Parts: sequence; C-alpha cells; structure tokens
Amino acid sequence: MNDMIEYVDKVYLYSSGMSSEMVEKSISALKIHGVRPEDVVVIEVPEGVPEGSIMVTIWPHYLSVSRVKRVREGSIYAPQLFNIDL
Repeated sequence: MNDMIEYVDKVYLYSSGMSSEMVEKSISALKIHGVRPEDVVVIEVPEGVPEGSIMVTIWPHYLSVSRVKRVREGSIYAPQLFNIDL
C-alpha cells in the first residue's frame, strides 16, 4: 500500500544521527509518499516540533511516520501512523 502523508506546512525529519546519504534517501522516499522536498525540515533532536505536525524518524531500514499529539516539557508524544521501508 502506498500511504500518502497528509500534512500542513512542514514535515519534520528526525535524522537521529544518520548519515547525509541516509537523510537524502529518506527525503526521496518521502517524495513518493506526497511530501515536497522543500517542505522537509531535518532535525537532529526531537525538539521544537509543533503539535499536529508530522514527524518522521529515520531508522536503519525504515522510516517511522507519526503525528505529534502533545509536546510537554521537552517530551513529544507522537503516535505512529505507519512505516515506510527503505
């Protein structure tokens, strides 16, 4: 199934220390799922992500797509929506 990512404004890509090649591969994968590359904001730490935003975490073999439900005192609660295989 080709899940499309519905978002407003920006998609936050949490690189979690991955290489620049992995970040580029992730952005290409997001493009297939309806995200414009210019709307991707790469972050090194999961901070400053607005509630309601889409946050994508890079893992070695997949991307975890989640929607931020709550931000409180430096913690983010973001239930996973689906994964994208890399």
